[in-house]
Amino acid sequence: MSGTHKTQHALWRFRGFGTPYLRILSLGFGLRICEMTADLATPWPVAAVIDRVLGMSSSHNPLSSLLDLFGTGKTAMLTTAAAAVVLLAVVSGAFDYAGDRVMNGTGERISVAIRADAYAHLQRLPMSYHDRQSVGESTSRIITDCGRIKDSLVALFSTLFPGLLSITSFATALLFLDWRFGLIGLGCIPLVLVTGARNHRLGHRAARRQRAAEGRLAGLVTESLHGIKTVHSFGRQDLHDQHFAAESDGTLRAGLDATDIQARRVPMLEVATAFGTASLLWVGGTGVTHGWWSVGHLVVALSYLAGMVNPLRSLSKLSITFSQGQASAERIISILDEPRPTSGTTADLPARATGRIDFSGVAMAYGRRPALRRLDLSISPGERVALTGPNGVGKSTALALIAGLYRPTRGAVRIDGRATTDLPEQWLHRQAAMVLQDTFLFSGTLADNIRYSRPDASPREVAEAAEAALVTDFAQRLPDGLETRLGDGGTGLSGGQRQRVGIARALLADAPIVLLDEPTSGLDMEAERLVVAALRRLVTDRTVVMTTHRPALLRMATREVRLTATDGVLHKTLPTGRPVGSVPLVIDPRDTVEVRPAEGG
Repeated sequence: MSGTHKTQHALWRFRGFGTPYLRILSLGFGLRICEMTADLATPWPVAAVIDRVLGMSSSHNPLSSLLDLFGTGKTAMLTTAAAAVVLLAVVSGAFDYAGDRVMNGTGERISVAIRADAYAHLQRLPMSYHDRQSVGESTSRIITDCGRIKDSLVALFSTLFPGLLSITSFATALLFLDWRFGLIGLGCIPLVLVTGARNHRLGHRAARRQRAAEGRLAGLVTESLHGIKTVHSFGRQDLHDQHFAAESDGTLRAGLDATDIQARRVPMLEVATAFGTASLLWVGGTGVTHGWWSVGHLVVALSYLAGMVNPLRSLSKLSITFSQGQASAERIISILDEPRPTSGTTADLPARATGRIDFSGVAMAYGRRPALRRLDLSISPGERVALTGPNGVGKSTALALIAGLYRPTRGAVRIDGRATTDLPEQWLHRQAAMVLQDTFLFSGTLADNIRYSRPDASPREVAEAAEAALVTDFAQRLPDGLETRLGDGGTGLSGGQRQRVGIARALLADAPIVLLDEPTSGLDMEAERLVVAALRRLVTDRTVVMTTHRPALLRMATREVRLTATDGVLHKTLPTGRPVGSVPLVIDPRDTVEVRPAEGG
């Protein structure tokens, strides 16, 4: 399928989201037909007044006999005609309102389903995708692009479908009224559609450029706000102002192009429709003077032509809306087309792993940047292994591979003998709890953040985890204790307090494997002492893999594995210390091995 073909059918890709609403869409379409019937009847009372009351002539008017309903006097007939016009307008308006509620409401529901599906898919994409995609760009796609798809869907149901129905109905009515009127009406359609098609092509290209520029701008804003402390610390607001101005210029140019295309549309359509109106007026006027039809018929024909041309103009306005929706649909489809990791079933898996971890010839690269070249390591259940070594040798990468955040480029990481790539994500995440260097806290209460690892935990279990992680010590001083609402990202809590919340979260998860990634880095001595005290409770009777250089944490390890780099190439190392159980030592002549017993127990 060519790129152009894909572009033309981008919005069509979402048709499956409308399947659950087919019955309600059918109801909405029926309401539109009722509205159209009332609109077709609207000009006939006026025609009857012109022909009968004003005495122009007697015509074949389907509503002519209704003028005699309340009398044959001119005043009575005028009153009846006026009442008929009002009644038809009310009926048409009622069906228009009901049709809009049904059709537009369906468009809103479908767009919400699309946004929810895109967001759910985005969250489940591998970390490798999020590493190369900025947060601002992803946010822009979920919020802005899904919003523009919604605008397109609402326009589809509120303007396109009713417009096509109106055009078809009025054109057919013109043909039945007189074939010459019908030919003139049909001749207007190509003029308007050609103009609209040209605007659509130009508008789509402009919309794609505009959405790309807006995505980059959203990414820039999100990045600067995430790093607002650094911006203020160095006083570099001016630098970000310059970057923002440069990106804004790109957005402005794309927006002005789209505005220019939209501005050309109206005069071109006015000229195209004027030709049709002029032709009908000339032919109709000639027919009236020759007695081919009455003045009332000419009024009805002009009304039908206006009823047909107005939807054509409305449809042409949709070119920009659909162009923007189409460009946004391509950006959402690019998310939905990203493959999600596949894994096996939990049918033959125990609820809880024993905690054995094996690295077998593991290599890992982030794009073109290698993080691990080769790692062979076995960790027995209950061991507490500290990974040490210089920055960049892959310590954190090893933890991420155990947690299943990434897939190894080569080799396999196994939990209880099963490769992590073959394990269901949900099962794997229940087996490993992570405490990172900087615990991220979500909006909500302290209790909500602790319960994040196990949403079904009872208040008592949350309180016990908070007590064990020493969260209660500082929570008691907060206004509402564990129910205190936190600011964005845990604003108001110190680094050590956030870490203790992270430890409580891991304790509540009760996973057999605990992964600690420099959990005390950047803390002062007192904060470190409290965090280490909480960690000692967390690591009890669990398999622990940690990355750290801090002596307090190293004393908790039963074995230290030092990763080293020679000439930028990572080597596996299997140092021995005082492991729990028997761990065979396998040394490759090419490896750099440093043996260092762990301090303490």
